[in-house]
Amino acid sequence: MTEAALAPRPAFDDPWLDELADRIWSKPEFSMVPIDLEEVPARPYAGPPLDDQGLRVVFCGIPSDYGTAFLLHLIEKRINLVAAVCSTRWQRTHPKSDLVARVAGHLGRPVEVTANANAEPFVRSLRGYRPDVVVMASFDQILAAEALAVPTRGWLNIHPSLLPRHRGPEPIYWTIANGDADAGITVHLTVPRIDAGPILAQRKTRVSAEETAGTLSKKLVTEGLGALDETLARLEAGNADALAVDLAQGSYEPPVRQAELDWDQSLQQIDRLVRAGHPDQPPYFTYRGQRRYVYSIRQVRPRSEERPGVLAPLRDGEMLTAVRDAVVAVRWRPVGHTHALRPLAKQQFP
Repeated sequence: MTEAALAPRPAFDDPWLDELADRIWSKPEFSMVPIDLEEVPARPYAGPPLDDQGLRVVFCGIPSDYGTAFLLHLIEKRINLVAAVCSTRWQRTHPKSDLVARVAGHLGRPVEVTANANAEPFVRSLRGYRPDVVVMASFDQILAAEALAVPTRGWLNIHPSLLPRHRGPEPIYWTIANGDADAGITVHLTVPRIDAGPILAQRKTRVSAEETAGTLSKKLVTEGLGALDETLARLEAGNADALAVDLAQGSYEPPVRQAELDWDQSLQQIDRLVRAGHPDQPPYFTYRGQRRYVYSIRQVRPRSEERPGVLAPLRDGEMLTAVRDAVVAVRWRPVGHTHALRPLAKQQFP
């Protein structure tokens, strides 16, 4: 896949949205951590109007690079976006309207803010928009039957794995940590069971030897844009056949807790954990009573008689460390992301 393919750079003919899209797509890696953007548009929306016919679409998402990229894509395609939903669950302490809400407000579209998408007041509000489809990308709530029944053609979840493999909240992490040769992204109908609904579209891509969760996330979003377009076109045409999934042929992995590195593992195992955790959930080791979060690792030489563990500090924020089969240089930082340290009850990412 070419670098150009990984950076679509959509054009909106609106300065604020063009700048936002460029800021996201210029990143070499996508993050699942919500973008806490305080900037507001200086001028009203200047782009072409969205469709007021076609499928009536409601968007639900967390404003990560992943979720925001899908919202911007729907806007670029001028779909009939009748409302956007932002969740306050991820904010925990000081809930506020997020970037999803700000983008929708810039377009003059209604915004719903909810901590519980199954609560009767929210479901009642959702019915008022008469949605044909609800599109979810990186939404952190599990939905019950009453909410799922509102859109006439279903809730679409954009899940970054080859379902039914890697069901659960953090499939990109587990794809790399498990050493999968292939990754993928799936558009499926949402049912009350996690990531278990029938598949409408799926795309596959290879996982490179240097792949991180961030580079793979960006690659999968690029693949997922076409899968979403295909799905919406088929739904509108009335020929969206769905493929039932056999969950016994797949896997489910739980939320990722901060992982402490075991130096008595192979370089390959540790390298996978480091790449799986970059950039959002780096593993850590403890040195002189403090945690050090690992962002990269490189082999220095084969291991000889060294005991597994930290050998000595190096320059430029590295530690010389012995693992089971090598001596490596570990690059670390004093702080790691903590968005998944204490997942809320029934929280899902993405």
